[in-house]
This record gives sequence, C-alpha cells and structure tokens, in this order.
Amino acid sequence: MLPFIQNFSGQLERDILTSDMSAFKAANPDAIFEDFIRWHSPGDWESDDAEDKSAFDEVEPPNFRWPPKGKLSRRMTEHGMSWRQIWSTSPALPAFEQKPLFDPIREGEKIIHYLETLKPQQLLSQMVFTAFRACAETLSQTKYGHFKLMNVKIDQLYRTLASTLMQLAGNHLPDKVELMGDLKQLCVVFKHIEKLVVLAASIYHKLYDSPRLSEAIFNEYFNFYVPTMGTVSATVSCDKEFNVKQVVKVHERDVVASLFPPPTANQSWRKVLSMGNLLFGHEPILREIIFSVSSNVSNGQYQSSNLVSSTGDVETHRMYICGTSNDLRVALSVTSWD
Repeated sequence: MLPFIQNFSGQLERDILTSDMSAFKAANPDAIFEDFIRWHSPGDWESDDAEDKSAFDEVEPPNFRWPPKGKLSRRMTEHGMSWRQIWSTSPALPAFEQKPLFDPIREGEKIIHYLETLKPQQLLSQMVFTAFRACAETLSQTKYGHFKLMNVKIDQLYRTLASTLMQLAGNHLPDKVELMGDLKQLCVVFKHIEKLVVLAASIYHKLYDSPRLSEAIFNEYFNFYVPTMGTVSATVSCDKEFNVKQVVKVHERDVVASLFPPPTANQSWRKVLSMGNLLFGHEPILREIIFSVSSNVSNGQYQSSNLVSSTGDVETHRMYICGTSNDLRVALSVTSWD
C-alpha cells in the first residue's frame, strides 16, 4: 500500500507542476526555466546582485533590473533535473485550456465504490481511529503553557494510541475479548490524561503571570497523582486532600492575591445579615450567645415552676452551636444558676 501511495503522490505532484509550467509559458512566451523558479519557488533562487546594488540604483530604478543576477539553489541544482525535463516537455497552454486536474464526477464514483465494498471490520477500525485521534487532538490543543511533564504525558498518549490501535490496521480483527480489554484500558488512559490536562489548563489560566509558581504546583500534583494512574486506587487517592505548600515569591504575591478578591458591598451586607455584625471589620472565629432570665419574673418562658429560688437568682442558658448560612447544629445546651 505504501509504494502505491508514494507513486500516486509523485504523479499528482508531477501533474500539478506540469500545469503550472504550461500556464507560465503561455503567459510569458520568452521565459526560461530560471524565470519559472523565481516565480514558483523563490527560495530556490540565490540572488547575488547585492554588491553593485547601490551603484545600479543610481543609473535606473530597481524595478527595471533585468535580467536578475543570481543562480539556482543547491537543492534545485541537485534535485532539479526532473523539473527541467518537465519544463522542456510542457506545452505553452493557458490554464483554462488544460485538462482539469480534479474530476469531481470520477472522484465521487470512487468514493461510492469504496463505501459499497468496505468491510464492516474496516469501517469499525476507521471509526475507532477517527474517534480516538479526535480526542487526542482536542487534548493536545488545550492551552496549558509549557508544562514539561504534561507535554511528556501527551507524547506518551500518542505512542500508546498508535501501539494499541495498530492491531486494528490489518484485514482481520484480533481476539474480541483482548481487543475490548485494550480499548477499555485506552479509555482509562484518556480519562487520566484529561484530568491532568484540565488541571494544567486551570492552573495556567489562573496563574498566567506567574509561570514558575503554576508549573511548580502542577509538578507537585503530577508526582502525587501519576503513580496511581491505571490502578484501582487511583480514584481513591485523587480524592485525598492535596496539601503540599509552595513558596510564593515577592513578585508573585499580587498574582496570588488576585485569586481572592475582596467581597463586594452587596456580598458584605448579605454576610452581615446571615452571620451577624462584624467585629472590627472581621468575622469572629467563635461567637458565644448567652440567654439569661431572673427567677422572680412571673410567667417567664425560661422560669422553672418546680424550683424554689431566692429573689435575684439568675438562670443562664448556654447553647454551643455550629452554624453556616444554610444550617444550624446544636452541639451542647447547658442551664445553670448564677
């Protein structure tokens, strides 16, 4: 199959080159091969008229320098003999009079014939190839900076992809059980790589102005997570708290501080309503609320009817609670006589 593809590609390149040369000859009847090279492949023409350029400009403008001084490049000298042969055999023919290089009807019939004779296993292999390749390209095109470890993992993904799908390239499918196991394992690899790519992209965008810190954070998590990739414990270990600390340098502090913007006036007011007044501009870590009532108050809600107390005794109720904006939990309630 490979020699056939190479021969087809070579013939197509020759046909295109012949068409270009014919059209160039028709438009420029007095042109020579070097003129075509300067127009078609400027990189293969080495100009050497720079030395007397200033003296030549005094006589006539640069637009009228003809013929240009120079020579063909080494590449064109060594490998350009076939180009010269095509040039000598190409007729001077405008493009609209040439035979079209692409026949849409013929190519369409080829496609229909190919689909009609395509075997199911070949269709399956092509669908699998396309799906995994598209997924790999999506992951590789994600912007995550220049994280070296992430680049290495992407390269490994492509090699794993090629080795796993290589067995689908033949005319006969391998053992179905073995193939399904390999494809499932490949999906697991994609899952872990995607997790790392998402994390890398998130860190990169959040710490865009601090590449050292962002890569350091990613490398630490990479070394924490990768040893368990592909194992049953991977799901469990990645849920554990990742508490590695990083040193933030002076010029990186503003970048980190920008991740924690101060609350807006509306957010602060909502916090006051839900959690109570602030203490010197800060929310207290612990708040103790004490309810007290004198025992001589008649019909008091907190007055005990079966306890005898002297006038002036105070009954104090303490409740130790843990609360958020959505719930309130009582840990302990104590009633005492002061």
